[in-house]
Amino acid sequence: MNNARETSQRQTPPGGHEAARVPLTASRPELLVDGNDDQLRGLIHDLLAFGGRLRDIRDALGGLIGLSGPAYTVMIAIAHLANQGTDAPADVGVTSVARHLNVSQPFVTAEVGKLAAAGLVDKAPSRADRRSVTLTVTDRAQALLASLAPDQREINDALFDSLGVDDFHRLSAMIGELVRGADHALVLAAERAQARQIAGGAA
Repeated sequence: MNNARETSQRQTPPGGHEAARVPLTASRPELLVDGNDDQLRGLIHDLLAFGGRLRDIRDALGGLIGLSGPAYTVMIAIAHLANQGTDAPADVGVTSVARHLNVSQPFVTAEVGKLAAAGLVDKAPSRADRRSVTLTVTDRAQALLASLAPDQREINDALFDSLGVDDFHRLSAMIGELVRGADHALVLAAERAQARQIAGGAA
């Protein structure tokens, strides 16, 4: 019986010495090609490279208007979320920004504090819940985003130059699913790390 699910295929280099077996990093058949995980490993490495480049691009865009990458992301998220209202600007709070960016609320709170101190974000009591605050970008922030828009358009056009209309819609849907899968995988990774610490302490 083929045991490809337990170990990847052996490879014999030109020197005649058999390469050491490397355990498979996935078991789902959908993630294996010809019984090995080479394509999956390549995909993960490409995603890591793409994610790193996205962070560098974000930092560069923020730097063009004197902001850190995270502060820039939070500020533009507040501006865009406010524009999602139909008859009036949407009530944007820390929770909605955190959910939109898939980050923690403390992270958003910290960045909002910096933006407010810089005169780029205003905080006011929420219309829906007086215990919460509504976030809005100031006129100065809007002017900065307007000045940045030509650069954003050129850079985003280049970043996704390889995508057609159907590719763009498929990728948008797939990335959302991948983020949700990553959240589950992160919980599993934390559980495994904790279990190993407990096992190590008991040894």
